Amino acid sequence: MARSHSGFIPHFAGALFHWITAAILLAATTFAFAQQTSGTGEHAQHGTSSSSIDFSLGALGQLTPARTPTAVSYDAGTLTIQSIQGTSSSAGVLGAIHQSFKPWLGYGVNFGYSRFSEEYAQGIYFVPDPTLFPTENPTSSFSRGSIGTSMYELTGSYLIQGLRTGHVEWFAQLGGGVLTFLPTKNPSVLSVQFRPAMVFGSGMNYKLSKHWALRAEYRGLFYKNPDFNGANDEVPTVKLYTITSEPTISIVYRFGAK
Repeated sequence: MARSHSGFIPHFAGALFHWITAAILLAATTFAFAQQTSGTGEHAQHGTSSSSIDFSLGALGQLTPARTPTAVSYDAGTLTIQSIQGTSSSAGVLGAIHQSFKPWLGYGVNFGYSRFSEEYAQGIYFVPDPTLFPTENPTSSFSRGSIGTSMYELTGSYLIQGLRTGHVEWFAQLGGGVLTFLPTKNPSVLSVQFRPAMVFGSGMNYKLSKHWALRAEYRGLFYKNPDFNGANDEVPTVKLYTITSEPTISIVYRFGAK
């Protein structure tokens, strides 16, 4: 029972640290956008803006392709090192706030969560130079492993609002923020890793009623994968740039709709 209790404490500490950090970042991001768009309410009263705000909550699919870079060197022979970095597919949740301060321009604040396994592997193959080592045979080794991971997203983006036809409204987004990675096994404050990320994508809102709509969108995240500072010696971790695709379906509630 003592082991179970000691495992709970770092897990709780890691989760508490993350949520406090996320709350601070979310407040800072929202404040920055609010400062930039201050005064739009006054223009809206005079009919010079179409300011509106909505909140959405939805489900996403997390799809990240594997990366397999290969390095070759020729010191005393041919040394080939192949690293493999992959991420298991998973589902997640996404909450977002969108606000328009011009008919064609707005901003969004996104908060997402997904849980998956970071999968790593490394293969090494060495062929000795026959002129230097005529009796040596080629040698090779291979190791692999995975780390269960929770990923939290906090990003902000500009929204380019396009064509409106009937019940459909199209939009595109581009921005950035931070991703937080926390191992699911023996999590602690020291094992948390933050990665700056770029977010991009496009989608559509389908109006259901005065306040409600459905949103379908494609979201992409560009970032460098975590390696957790080599905390697990049995896993050959590597950090490479990658793109995560997140097709998302959400339900939207618009405040003050006219």
